Amino acid sequence: MRFAEPPCRCKSKLLVVQPLDTPTPITRAPRAVHLPKPRRRLAAAPPAPADPTPWLIAFGTPPLGSGEVAVLQQIAHRRPVPAGESVFRDGQPARALVLLLSGDAVLGSRAADGSLRTERSVAGPSWLDGHSAWLGEPHAMEALALSDVVVAELPIEMLRLHLTNMPLLGLRFCANLAREVRSLTDASRNLLHNDAPARFARWLVQRCPGHGDRCELRLQERKRDIAQQLAMTPETLSRLMRTFESRGVFSVSGYNVVVHDLPALRQMAGEDH
Repeated sequence: MRFAEPPCRCKSKLLVVQPLDTPTPITRAPRAVHLPKPRRRLAAAPPAPADPTPWLIAFGTPPLGSGEVAVLQQIAHRRPVPAGESVFRDGQPARALVLLLSGDAVLGSRAADGSLRTERSVAGPSWLDGHSAWLGEPHAMEALALSDVVVAELPIEMLRLHLTNMPLLGLRFCANLAREVRSLTDASRNLLHNDAPARFARWLVQRCPGHGDRCELRLQERKRDIAQQLAMTPETLSRLMRTFESRGVFSVSGYNVVVHDLPALRQMAGEDH
């Protein structure tokens, strides 16, 4: 149990404590204080407009044909977004599919106090919103840039015109949506059926590429934001990190994590292989 400190020792910037007989109301810091901090390093240089790599990664295998990539690059509108700014907001009309070409972002929703409750982190190249425009509905979540990012927006009406003559490309968009549904299903199952250690272990495994015994990664979010994604308190996440580190599973230095025993981490996540 933690006890509140006396007013004279309070270091919070959110509340101004006044004597009881003073009618001055409690004041709050500006809303921007609640925004997640940008990443503590410079983002990698964005891809050149003619570079097909982001599109090839976003659509997976089999690789897109050169003609399909050319059409997507032709109709895509590239837009840079600085760290700390919103790419799009919850409820904003969605008239285009949004691909994160480079950089890091989070998806979430605003709480009553103005803070962003993060639900998912995204590292480019990856889709930020590949479904709202198809449905003709507003964006369901807010996308916030953690680093300087570059996004590509595909106007849905223009895309539909091209897909009438490119049915195979249309099937690739269907496959993208199917992968997104599968990913969200796995994430939901992880939250509903796994305990806190398994949820955290699985979250880390999903960010470790390949099938080796060791990997290195840099956390994109603050501890509080990761805890929100895993439906736990920051204190619980801190205890889990200390436990994992004491077992030699990984070591942490700032935002950098080195996983020393990836098979053990997979076992803790409930994965057989």
